[in-house]
Amino acid sequence: MQKFGYKIMKKNLADEAPVVHAAIAQQRPLEVGLYSGDAEIWEFIVATLREAVQPIPINTHFNHYQATLFGLDRQEEALHQQFSSAKAIGSAYSIMHAHKYSLSHRPAFRDALGEHLTRQLRLLERFCVEYDHPVHIENTFHSLAFYRWLFELVERLALRYVHCCFDLGHAKIWSPESLPQWLQWLHELEGKGVWLHFHLHANNGLTDQHLTFAESESLGLNSADDYTQTWDYFTALAQLQQQFPDSRKVFEVKPGFAVANMELVMARLA
Repeated sequence: MQKFGYKIMKKNLADEAPVVHAAIAQQRPLEVGLYSGDAEIWEFIVATLREAVQPIPINTHFNHYQATLFGLDRQEEALHQQFSSAKAIGSAYSIMHAHKYSLSHRPAFRDALGEHLTRQLRLLERFCVEYDHPVHIENTFHSLAFYRWLFELVERLALRYVHCCFDLGHAKIWSPESLPQWLQWLHELEGKGVWLHFHLHANNGLTDQHLTFAESESLGLNSADDYTQTWDYFTALAQLQQQFPDSRKVFEVKPGFAVANMELVMARLA
């Protein structure tokens, strides 16, 4: 079960230091958000990871307020900084959003959007090649149909460094499709050689709450619904582990609850 990992946002040293130490002690993956934060936290992360007796898998999450797929041609300086920071801490790959807002859903604009994203994807691939660092595009404000279309574009362009991050909570808010439908598509992507990464958190389906799975139980949200279908959250997590055993699965929850959340989920999946 060492594919389940933690995430920190580089925001609060007191909250995030125990998470970093837990990841090292448990030999779990750690995702580091490259958001603006205190330099002291960054120095702590770099030093702690360097001094670890046993290295752990690291990946990073680009700051989606500074660099997203849609605007890369206007964000090249910020992108260089993000790639450099990722490489500095030994990140194997990074996560990126398509945009910080929803893109057009209108069929009349699909060709223009495709042309624009083609230019941005080629630019992203150039950066990835330069740094030898893959990037996973994360689902946010769009339906499964949009991401299916986007990754068909990635396939047509024969991009080697662009992969996929599936966010469990985002799909519940911003897509009409069920979780089993998403997982079927992810299997298709994996079969085409696309690497997968998972973000795990719960919500009520109305807003992006990033709840722990303990909170989901206490709020009465841990039950089958039109998104999870016949599964509760813990059954869904077990399905992810069973169906995608080689992919990293990172809990995106508040750092103060992260260690307890991991303990609860591991106990349920044991």
